[in-house]
Amino acid sequence: MFAALHAGAFALLVLGRAGPPRAPAAAVRMCSAAGVAEPETAERRKMVTQFLEGATEVEPVLRLAELQYETLDADNVASALHRLAVINKRRRAGRDVMLRDRRFDLLLDLVTAERALQFSAQSTSDVLWSCATLNHWPPQLLTPVLSALAQQLDADALTAQQLSVSVWSLSRLQCKPTRLLETIEERVIARLDDMNTHNWANLLLGVANLNYQPAKLMPLLATSLGASELLASAKPVEVADIALALASLGVAGEHEELMLSLAARAGPDAALADFSSRQLVNLLAAFFKLQLTESLPRELLDAWVDAVRILHQAKPLLAGDARSLEASLEAFGLDSSWVKRSEMLNTWKDVAGGATRRRSRSFSDEELRATFESIDTDSSGDIDVEELRAAFKLLDPKAGDAAVEEMLAFADADGDMQVSFEEFKKIVQGES
Repeated sequence: MFAALHAGAFALLVLGRAGPPRAPAAAVRMCSAAGVAEPETAERRKMVTQFLEGATEVEPVLRLAELQYETLDADNVASALHRLAVINKRRRAGRDVMLRDRRFDLLLDLVTAERALQFSAQSTSDVLWSCATLNHWPPQLLTPVLSALAQQLDADALTAQQLSVSVWSLSRLQCKPTRLLETIEERVIARLDDMNTHNWANLLLGVANLNYQPAKLMPLLATSLGASELLASAKPVEVADIALALASLGVAGEHEELMLSLAARAGPDAALADFSSRQLVNLLAAFFKLQLTESLPRELLDAWVDAVRILHQAKPLLAGDARSLEASLEAFGLDSSWVKRSEMLNTWKDVAGGATRRRSRSFSDEELRATFESIDTDSSGDIDVEELRAAFKLLDPKAGDAAVEEMLAFADADGDMQVSFEEFKKIVQGES
């Protein structure tokens, strides 16, 4: 019996530590050579599953795909792909190397039309998630995987989580099978009580990115999500993603009650401290896009802006997020000049202190001039030490005079203890 071969011995055989790599199916034949009876199918599947669940590196999984090529069943193949995606989720370089490995291609070759129809509901969801996470969707998988998804939908076998993950994955893969999405919508409506905030975030962001309007589902959203206790424990990323999706799917004035419930989760007495600058920017942008700026309580708006200021000072926003923040602040009738000023002054401070220049936006001469003039408060045409100190203290009240003087000395090319526009421009644009 295959159970007699414990996981450690199986791992040694698969990894080839008992000798050089064997031909496909060698691991099974090696069982006999090791004095162990050839495994039965169910027992082999169980041992392979246990082996995959314990894998923490790519090599053992790819070696398994090569040695067990002729014996892996449909769910084994799905488990192997899922494990590889989990391992490489945040390893871009490792992912790229793996995608070029011939053994990975062997694994993909096993996702045939016939084998895909043998996938369980979990395996179907896992394969879609794996392809989306690896950002790898070769044409050969399109028909088998979508056929497997259609089969599971017809059987009504997918859970709420599997349905939402499938939609999220399709959106990441930029694949919009409209009829399947319509069926998924119907299945979700039948499982509203099983939907949690993570499921809602994946589902709504997925359909929004696919530009699919779930017309039957949306009227039920406020009752299922907004009127429940789900949002009280929602994670910041879920709150931001749901808000962003609502802004994309809705029209002006829609979803006010639900948006306010989402906003409350980002309140100072709730989870505001856990929100990233990008998540807060997305919330502001969602209120702006839905034209609900008048609905957001002022104390909450001020708390978000203060939090973004601090976070943006510590780590500048990406260019697209910075532009989104500026547009939102202006829509709320708030000053947005500090966004660019923060980026430019931080760049100045970093290069003056010898630190690596932070990634920043490119600025036009008009934008550079506007920021320069906001610092040059006496309109003399130069920034002096007092003006620079005042501007920097607005960004970082704890900043010492030494840092300000270091910035001025670094930028002052002609030794007059003042910084002209041309000197300022060279620093910000990386010419100094």
